[in-house]
Amino acid sequence: MMRLLFSAGAGYSHIAPLLPLATAARDLGHATVFVTGPGAVGHLEAAGLHGVAVGAAAAGPQPWGRYSPAELAVMSAEEKLAFVVTVMAEAGAGGRLDDMLAFFRDWRPELVVAASGEFAAVAAAVVTGVPFAVHAIGPPKSAAVMAGGWAVVDELVRRFEPGGLPSRDNVPYLDIWPGGLRPAGVEWDLPNRWPVRPDGMLPVEGERPYPAPVVYVTAGTAHNTKPGVLEAMIGGVRDAGVDVVATIGRDGDLDRFGTQPGHVRITHFLPQERVLPHAEVVVCHAGAGTVLGALAHGKPLVLTPLATDQFDTAAQVADAGAGVVAEPSPDAVRAALGRVRRNPAYRAAAGVLAAEIAAMPPPVAVLERLTGGDGLGQQ
Repeated sequence: MMRLLFSAGAGYSHIAPLLPLATAARDLGHATVFVTGPGAVGHLEAAGLHGVAVGAAAAGPQPWGRYSPAELAVMSAEEKLAFVVTVMAEAGAGGRLDDMLAFFRDWRPELVVAASGEFAAVAAAVVTGVPFAVHAIGPPKSAAVMAGGWAVVDELVRRFEPGGLPSRDNVPYLDIWPGGLRPAGVEWDLPNRWPVRPDGMLPVEGERPYPAPVVYVTAGTAHNTKPGVLEAMIGGVRDAGVDVVATIGRDGDLDRFGTQPGHVRITHFLPQERVLPHAEVVVCHAGAGTVLGALAHGKPLVLTPLATDQFDTAAQVADAGAGVVAEPSPDAVRAALGRVRRNPAYRAAAGVLAAEIAAMPPPVAVLERLTGGDGLGQQ
């Protein structure tokens, strides 16, 4: 048995993709700890994992003001995403590395699995000589998008190791994203891809609270309170002649949606695995967890991307024929929903991706490969 350290940022959307592998490690008898930021340990305790907060909560202004609104307005989606990655490295790794190193030296992990963008754990692994893998939390990122983040990590590592950050070509990238969504001709960051089935997204048996069919509407947990977004989605689907289930997040305000028709149910939270089996179409913000869940159930999508890699995700789903991208307006959502419902090709394409997801190697198999040392000794 080994001492395995998992690490992810404090957002639940960053933690959740790693939970199947971490719980598999625990169940197999490995000494397992999951490191995250302050305020997020409860997510790990709810999963029955030993969670530890490392590093203080961010204090004071964050470095988002480097560009003016006018400059940000003319940036491409890829340029904005690259900026976000660099800021994550500066604020996350730069502010937490000393505390992370202290924890590493005390707990002495033998293998580290860090969420994509969780640079502090990677830097600590390099400095302490511990093998590491990177676990996807969404779609793969290009080398260009991640370059700024890795440059920050290299500078941090050079405080302790003059050689800086070693080559990442052999670092295992534990990829939850189906290959059928990957665009061709891209120079990807972390090219040593190890597919791993996103078990937390798969269909499960159990009581189903809704008669089929429904249109499922969600904006996830990060953008659910943004004014106008969920209103546009719900406004675009409520006259489609189908029951609607919309989740607005635990911090959402039900009053903001006013009185809705009887066939539209708006609630704070439902496990999506309870709704997706009954969904005809999923209308969402192109968040990775919602998209993977929908596709794992073979459900086509209407996608209204709002930020970061959601634009990549939406484009990949559309290119695969499993959904339609729409502006976040009632008219655009209504038109896109009509297209998806009328054309069975969208559901067929989603079914192809569902079969691919189901056939990906399960977390237990990937964990056995990792703990067996496959590829880790070449770091």
